[in-house]
Amino acid sequence: MLGDVNNDGNINAVDASSVLAYYAMISTNKDGDFDENQKAAADVDHDGKINAVDASNILSYYAYVSTTKEEVVPMEQFMKKTA
Repeated sequence: MLGDVNNDGNINAVDASSVLAYYAMISTNKDGDFDENQKAAADVDHDGKINAVDASNILSYYAYVSTTKEEVVPMEQFMKKTA
């Protein structure tokens, strides 16, 4: 699921933190240790890069889910609205 990097069924700050840790590792030429599914889930803006922008988008979605009183839209739809 897009945004759910650790595949626990939730999109939250843990996922954003994982993305930031991955980005820090690859930025220093180390293995980020994400498999292909995690990479696909982490690249929420579909720009081919996994970075702090993706982590920020995950946190934005988490804030939206945590505060909305309406029906929650999936991450894919949320990202289309914010683009």
